[in-house]
Amino acid sequence: MARNGCLIMDSDLHMMEPDDLWARYLDEPYRSSNPPRFYGGQQETLSADPGDKGNADAIMGMEVQGLAIPAHATELGATLSSRGLQRRSRARHPHFKLARARGYDASSTLGAMDIEGIDVAVMYGTRGRQILCHDALAPDYAAALARAYNNWAADYCNADPQRLKFAAQLAMHDATSAAAEARRCVRELGAVAVIGTPNPVNGQHLHDDACEPLWEALEELSVPIGFHPTGNTSLREDAGRRYVGHPNFHPIAHAIRNPVELMGAIASMTTGGVLERHPRLRCAFLEGTAGWIYWWLWRLDDQWEKFGPGCENQILMLPSEYFKRQCYIALDADEEPAVDVVKKLGADYFVVSSDYPHPDGAFPEAMEQFFSLPFGEETQRKILWDNCARLYAIPTPAGALTRPVAQVSAAE
Repeated sequence: MARNGCLIMDSDLHMMEPDDLWARYLDEPYRSSNPPRFYGGQQETLSADPGDKGNADAIMGMEVQGLAIPAHATELGATLSSRGLQRRSRARHPHFKLARARGYDASSTLGAMDIEGIDVAVMYGTRGRQILCHDALAPDYAAALARAYNNWAADYCNADPQRLKFAAQLAMHDATSAAAEARRCVRELGAVAVIGTPNPVNGQHLHDDACEPLWEALEELSVPIGFHPTGNTSLREDAGRRYVGHPNFHPIAHAIRNPVELMGAIASMTTGGVLERHPRLRCAFLEGTAGWIYWWLWRLDDQWEKFGPGCENQILMLPSEYFKRQCYIALDADEEPAVDVVKKLGADYFVVSSDYPHPDGAFPEAMEQFFSLPFGEETQRKILWDNCARLYAIPTPAGALTRPVAQVSAAE
């Protein structure tokens, strides 16, 4: 396809899972005993809408084992602001009408990729992540929810396995079962990555000893973990949760949550010693912007040099060196503040995503916005393809240079 002469890989394109996914894919006895329930905001019951197949666009919350997700489920302001953003987003291009009617299926996703000029996408879930974001989920039930999502996602990507790559969701409630699911998904379903929750779950941080079985498995499988925050969460240790119930909490919490949760995950993986113990483990930190990464690595180095000697687990390099050896971070397609950071740190650590079809994404203009950033051709090539291909170990697909880029027009 080679838009502007560049192959493009989306580091974390999204699926919008239908409300019957778990009813169809969840194993027994979980399917019949206590299946998840979805609603449209303020715990409003979803109603059938022929223009929104499977309510794929209308779901704003869920109840799992009687537990509500997100924590702001009853807040009117959050519902109104989310719906308003969604209306504005869906009005930007007629493709959304088609995608909604098809339930955001694989065919409509491939069409959106053609519009943006994206050759390959690594597919991350939406509700598949959110449904696991409650500390009180029973670990076996959480694992079953992840397993059901992964089976569905693998079927979804099989529509075009050359262009749609599968990232497996893991339930972080138990690292041993998460490691087993990672092995199953990579070896049996063809997953190219796993998706990790950056927040602590039940107070367990990523660098705690309990997580070691997962890091060992990922190193053995040679697949990366993509840490991806989500706004629909009821995890107790969520950076945005302290604002729930206060005026204007939704934009404040959303602005803070993603970068802060990724900062914590980077600290655990580098300063916490995980990457010291697992030098072949690859990590990506996604959808939290990147303009802060240069400062954050400086801050971690500074704090390690001052307070690291005498700590329980020693590391042999500075935190920033582990990041440069094993990590990648996604910048937003229109993130002008990241331009200077890319120049300072070097382009080799950055990837990008269109964030389709999330309402706060820039479709159908994400790639157009990226090309408007003042990067040279080599930097563009690295961010759009080379780095992402190295992260996920994906070869250049046959015929990628010959597919036409769809005409983008808001008036279609």
